[in-house]
Amino acid sequence: MPRILYQTILGNSFKQVPAPIQEMHTFARRATGTATVWWGASPAARLICRLASLPQAQTNARIETSFTEIDGGERWVRKFDGQPFMTDMIAGKDEPFPCMLERLGPFLFKMRVTPSSAGIDLTPEHVFLGPLKIPKTLAPRATGRERVEDDRYRLSVEVCFPLVGKVFGYEGTIEPCELVSDHETEGSPSSTQSRSTPGI
Repeated sequence: MPRILYQTILGNSFKQVPAPIQEMHTFARRATGTATVWWGASPAARLICRLASLPQAQTNARIETSFTEIDGGERWVRKFDGQPFMTDMIAGKDEPFPCMLERLGPFLFKMRVTPSSAGIDLTPEHVFLGPLKIPKTLAPRATGRERVEDDRYRLSVEVCFPLVGKVFGYEGTIEPCELVSDHETEGSPSSTQSRSTPGI
């Protein structure tokens, strides 16, 4: 079955975003490409990255992202030259804005999802550490952008901490390399099809 996380969150507004982004979030089971990963320059930022076992800073890293269905959403596993970085993305409910919950380690980011003709922006509205809501002045901030450049899906992520500044981020382009067909039904013998990704 086609993936429906973003459609559930955005409804008809999902149709505003460029076609490559719609396709990525509807039919991609796995995507590959290249990305640049960076760490913040301060000792505190580098300590946070090490403690969180975040992927090492590098350029032109081979990135592979898989999307797996979980209860209420999806698990995104990104591998940067084999180094994993995983978050759970879940459709938020009962919020006055289109909401996605992103779980990263002990943190839960309640994200506002903003679609436009340029792409999708993810910005945190609230951040929780376990069951505790962190005041905005003390909360880490993780923002994401999805755009299309030269007809290719491009993503960028930036994580900042109060008093520390920029801690971690990455940006790059990916293309689907394993797809789910829109005419297949759940429980069919084969729910995905593979294709090679040229130019990567």
